[in-house]
Amino acid sequence: MLFAIIGVQRSVLAKASAEFFVGESMKVLIDGENLRHRLAGILYQRKKIADKNANFKFDLYGFLQDSLRTKSLDVVYYTTRIKQPDYKIPVNLQKLITSISESNRRWIADLTNQDISIVKSGYLSVRESNKCVHCGKKTLVLQEKGVDVRIATDLVIESQKSQKKEIVLGSSDSDLIPAIQAAARLGQKTTYFCYAGWLNRAVATHAYKTITFDDALVLKHFKGDK
Repeated sequence: MLFAIIGVQRSVLAKASAEFFVGESMKVLIDGENLRHRLAGILYQRKKIADKNANFKFDLYGFLQDSLRTKSLDVVYYTTRIKQPDYKIPVNLQKLITSISESNRRWIADLTNQDISIVKSGYLSVRESNKCVHCGKKTLVLQEKGVDVRIATDLVIESQKSQKKEIVLGSSDSDLIPAIQAAARLGQKTTYFCYAGWLNRAVATHAYKTITFDDALVLKHFKGDK
């Protein structure tokens, strides 16, 4: 298995072996909604699931062990509370919210069984979109808010500890760059973890190194759509 790694002041992607490191321990901070969306997109494209919002079984802990080549992981998965609007919305959007709520409930229960810590922060709420460039109309969409603030806070708090673990940041949000910089000033090494086809080069530039995953690894840890 090949993984892309970007080191400090390195612009060339290097290859690394898939052997587990011995004695390494990592703290993994995962932007859950975005990672699950990426996994669902891959599985949908590969015709493993019929709907991106459908529930599916996935060995996330094993997936992270394989990706990071480390057995000892302390994984924190950040997710949102779904905020129901206090006004009437289209029936199809209400059905989508209901479907996401049920799928999220089952997904979180499965992750809990994998000894992954769940942190609920921020909200997934309904908002009005920007105007369409073609028709000028606005539509109602779902938007995540607040998760990045909690991840940034926890990253800096972890960096202030005297006995530091390597921290893995599973988010491509550029808003987290100031937190990565603050962590570096505290002597903290932060590894950026993302899908190979969705790498944010600004985040990668500020991280100590970058590790990516590919479709094959996602398919390896997919456990079914029931």
